[in-house]
Amino acid sequence: MTLCHYSSEELDDLQHLLDSIIEEAQQRSLNIPVEDIIERVFDLADRGERDPQKLREAILKAA
Repeated sequence: MTLCHYSSEELDDLQHLLDSIIEEAQQRSLNIPVEDIIERVFDLADRGERDPQKLREAILKAA
């Protein structure tokens, strides 16, 4: 397992992104557990994806 390091700014950005993805998923009545959203976002981020729109699309399109 590789540990990824995030700056405070990156973590803040990811937190805001997670909040907005969770809110959108709930508004759209998508049945995605919050834990899965968090895991998917960080899995993609750990692999280098930092574009918020691409992260959002990857999570919400998979639902």
